[in-house]
Amino acid sequence: MQSTPMFRASEILQMAIEIERSGLAFHQACVEAADNERVVDVFQFMVGEEKRHIEIFKALEEPLARYELPETYPGELQAYMRALIEDRVFASAEEGAEQAQATGNPFQAIATAIGFEKDSILFYEAMKQLVRPSDAEAIDEVIGEEQTHISRLVDLRVTLEKGAQPPTGQ
Repeated sequence: MQSTPMFRASEILQMAIEIERSGLAFHQACVEAADNERVVDVFQFMVGEEKRHIEIFKALEEPLARYELPETYPGELQAYMRALIEDRVFASAEEGAEQAQATGNPFQAIATAIGFEKDSILFYEAMKQLVRPSDAEAIDEVIGEEQTHISRLVDLRVTLEKGAQPPTGQ
């Protein structure tokens, strides 16, 4: 049984857009720092995905924005959401870019990106419990998008690991 919703799905989608912007900065910085073509290709793909997700999340958010939740004071929910976002992997796009620049190798960048995606999924799963059941589907779409990112990054890691092994004489 779910209690009274604390958030509108549209607000969670706004958080998702901010998280995607931070991820975009991280992935772009990884592209700029990478010296391996496969790493560049995957992180360029991720840059495109983050941009695409921002547009998807904006489109999902528009029809949901009409639902209003009561607040104790104006801006209460927005302040609470900001506090939740700031406790994420990257508090801002700038922090995401700084962290990407600090990664020493492609495996570290991939591990950071996978952690970012996993943390995002956990965040959205928790937030899904705080919206109306009818809005949970939009949050599930966000989660599904993040899961595809993890698969792509894991594939890249496996490919790089195989490439790092000595030739087998094929």
